Amino acid sequence: MIREILSGLLWQGRLALRSGDVRVFAAHGYVDEGYRPSRVPFLSVVGPLGLFSEPERENGRTGVATVRVPGHVVGKPRAPVDSVPPNGSLMLRLDGRATVTLTGLPGGSFASTATGPSVTAAINAKLADALSGGLFQEPSGAPLADPLMLEALGAVAARWDVEGGRLAISSDPGIASMAFRSSVEVLPVAGSIAGPLGLEPPERSQEGRTFLSRIRAPKAMAIDVQVDVWAGSQGDLASIMDTVALSIPTRGNMVLRPSLLAEDVTDGATAVRLLTLGEPTTLLSLAHLESSDASLERARGGRVDLAPGASFLPDSGGLRLSGTGTASVLVYPMPAVADPFHADNPAPDGLALSLGLRVAAGAVAGQTLPVAVLMAQAQPVLRLIVRYEQVGTRLMGEVVATATLARSSGTQVAETRWRLPAERLEAGVALHARLEAGEGVVWLSADGAQQPLQDAEATPSPPVAAPGITVAASDMVLTLGDPAGTPLDFTVDHLHLVAEPVGPLDPALRRSVTAASRLRPGDVVVLGASEDGFRVGKQRFQALVLGVDGDRVTLSKPVEGAWPRGRTLVFQEECFFFQTQLRRRDDLLNHLYRCCVDYRVSALMDEPNARTTARLVEKPQVDPVARGASRGASGHPGTSVTEVDTARRGTI
Repeated sequence: MIREILSGLLWQGRLALRSGDVRVFAAHGYVDEGYRPSRVPFLSVVGPLGLFSEPERENGRTGVATVRVPGHVVGKPRAPVDSVPPNGSLMLRLDGRATVTLTGLPGGSFASTATGPSVTAAINAKLADALSGGLFQEPSGAPLADPLMLEALGAVAARWDVEGGRLAISSDPGIASMAFRSSVEVLPVAGSIAGPLGLEPPERSQEGRTFLSRIRAPKAMAIDVQVDVWAGSQGDLASIMDTVALSIPTRGNMVLRPSLLAEDVTDGATAVRLLTLGEPTTLLSLAHLESSDASLERARGGRVDLAPGASFLPDSGGLRLSGTGTASVLVYPMPAVADPFHADNPAPDGLALSLGLRVAAGAVAGQTLPVAVLMAQAQPVLRLIVRYEQVGTRLMGEVVATATLARSSGTQVAETRWRLPAERLEAGVALHARLEAGEGVVWLSADGAQQPLQDAEATPSPPVAAPGITVAASDMVLTLGDPAGTPLDFTVDHLHLVAEPVGPLDPALRRSVTAASRLRPGDVVVLGASEDGFRVGKQRFQALVLGVDGDRVTLSKPVEGAWPRGRTLVFQEECFFFQTQLRRRDDLLNHLYRCCVDYRVSALMDEPNARTTARLVEKPQVDPVARGASRGASGHPGTSVTEVDTARRGTI
């Protein structure tokens, strides 16, 4: 829990703090008083400095959930001398109702480590073919047509236990409301290989069970931490402290293990998808795309229009553009009904565009790659292109950023050029363009580092300034690619357009989200409405993790309400904190200004694992018998009869 508290403070620092137009970098802190950060502005978190129990505070409540274990059969271990004949058959009865015969299964000797996995893969493939081909049958021999039953059978799977050298077949968990029994039975059939596989009889056969999972009450604790902020000037420190007071105030709430939704969640959904890498959508976001967003952008849920040649890659690989393919998003649309809060220009002081760019190999000198352009009323507000040129023995990709700014005498164009090695563009780079309208300059950054203006090779000419006001307006269109065609394919894995000239985010922010792979069954998952990406509103939904499959997290109960991906923060716990001390520690000799803020975080320390405490029955069956009457043996294995007057509480 303490580790999550420190990470939560870093999350807020990386996302919310900035000094003027420069984002603050953040890391875990140092206790050495003589430490000096390598770059400023810089934020560090030091702790825990103290750990205290809070006996006067009520501990949290225990949490409970039901966990369903499917019915299964586990075969006997196979020795190297055992083998399976080829072209075998296997007949199964699932859930006491659905019957299927699998034929044409491969064979081989178990002396080879490949035999078990190959037979298992063939069984899974045959089960999938039987389900899609309608080959499951009712006990009467008629085709199985129950849609709920067919949907449940999609969870049937065979697995090969490499360590034990045995085959296991598990059914679906069952559907309690439909009284579906979860079980796997192996039936005799001509050419059966159940015996060679160790399934006749199996080593273990068990029907599905439901268990009660209980989480113990957490301990109420308080943790002392210290936040250090360094800046290069008094003005920078003052700007940072403004945002500290807003985002990390003297008292407030902090989320732990923050995650971001990879897709919108509808009412009644039983699973959510989480981003592996990503950044939150803020109040000033005009357009926001992450690699998983196939049809909608995150800031307002607008449509992403793709022209032939543009496509979202599977497995969240990003947006691929080739040839004449383009992807376009409507930005800051004019409301259908007049809105007095809708400004004519959403970003008069400037804006910022960041995107993750990866260009295909094969570039040659003289090629021009159009990456992105933001158009407003036939004028390019901001444009990014890459021009390849030979510089000595190296092929360089010159990133050219241009912006149109308006003055009383007309419009003028600001331009900035930055040469990057072609291999860096091929490996992937996070580009950030910040248009500062007052200065009339487009400032560039790559992977969080600013353009080296003193490097003659990287920056052959200084930026061209054109002070004015951005020509941004309503109904702008942001386009990736060019309808006229691009000479090289390129992929964009994220894009974020902000209506403010902010600097690049700390690169560690995108990597610090809690991906689905870091969750375990029994973990708490909370969905909360958030407008700025780090503060959570009153609307909440809480559930437990039942399972994780890739980026998809299965929940213990259906989701209540609709949760848009760009306005939802997923987290595990929320802590209350308050400021205890604020002090300055300036180093005037080195022009280093430092502010130290101490916080006490009040948290509930949870045990990491859920406890399985009891086994439940799906459908209790009670057969009252008159006292003193003769009784036969119970028809339900594992049950017994107890006299009412001698029964003690807790024994039944």
